[in-house]
Formats: sequence, C-alpha cells, structure tokens
Amino acid sequence: MVGAFLFAARYIPQAQCIILTVLTFTGDEAQFLGVSETEYNIFTSQKVNNLLGKAKQLFHWAGLPVEIVVRQGDVAGNIVDYARQNNCDLIVVGTRGRGNIKGMLLGSVSQKVVQQSHCPVLIVK
Repeated sequence: MVGAFLFAARYIPQAQCIILTVLTFTGDEAQFLGVSETEYNIFTSQKVNNLLGKAKQLFHWAGLPVEIVVRQGDVAGNIVDYARQNNCDLIVVGTRGRGNIKGMLLGSVSQKVVQQSHCPVLIVK
C-alpha cells in the first residue's frame, strides 16, 4: 500500500503526506493509573517510533516529506476531525477485518471514517 501511494504522491508536487496515529490509551487514563507524565511520554514516543519508523523511512527514501501527527482518544473521531481541520483531500485508512459479528457489535473505524468524512476515503485491506 505505501509503495503505491508513494509512487502516486511523487507525481503530485504539492501533495502533503501526513501519517496520523491515534493512541487509545490516553494521558488522562495513564495519570489515573498512577503513571507519570514523563513515563507516559516515553512510552508513547517509543510506541510511535516502533509503529511508524519504517513508514517514515519509506517516505524519506522516496524523497517525500512526511509529517507524523499523534493524537489521543477516539480513533475515527480524531481522523475525521484532523482531516476536516486541515482541509485534507483524501484519507487513506487500513482495515483490520475484525469479522462480521465483532464488526457489527463494535463498529469499524474505517466505516465510521467513511460515514463522517467530508472528503473521499480510501480503505486498504
């Protein structure tokens, strides 16, 4: 997925690439459990670097600038809000494929993003 996106983005000079990740374990929850702000920040920095290091490296190798944005809380809501606030033209979101029953009961982040988004959404499996 990333390779195809990088290929396409290279030919759109004004394209801005943003990788948005949403941490569902928030700083407020950590504080409630007795985790210091410093410990939480170290944990989240390590988690983000582990998750996004390779993707960021692919963008770098392709010569494309990429911005990493980290938010906390509701995943779908944060994605839609960020896209709306920053006038994004396209949201690319992956799907985990929870299965029919879990998906019906819990809902799907990608489904919520499609329903709430102001712009096109590309879902990648």
